[in-house]
Amino acid sequence: MKPIINSLQLTPHFNLREFQCSCCQQVKLWPPLVECLEKLRSLWKEPIVLTSGYRCPNHNKRVGGVANSLHVEGRAADVVVMHRYQPLFCELAERAGFTSILPYGKRNFIHLAIKNSRRHNE
Repeated sequence: MKPIINSLQLTPHFNLREFQCSCCQQVKLWPPLVECLEKLRSLWKEPIVLTSGYRCPNHNKRVGGVANSLHVEGRAADVVVMHRYQPLFCELAERAGFTSILPYGKRNFIHLAIKNSRRHNE
């Protein structure tokens, strides 16, 4: 049996394992990201599925992420949202406190992040 790591329940709807890097199981997580996701989950009233949270630098490079990706800092998450629901979801994400909301249209996911006030690029 594989050991369960990062099983800590962070909020009523999210646990640490959902944010771990898929290649090495390491986690870096900025608490306001989880707080905003929980607020968004309450507004959305449906489960939110994360496809990517923290990425170690090696994994970020493998998936084609930009060098200064907020995923590497634990400040970003990609979530599954069907294309037709993305406008409403983006509106709710802004209300929940996200400062970077990038819908990927027909690819059915949205990149959500909280940018540091000192940093304006992604």
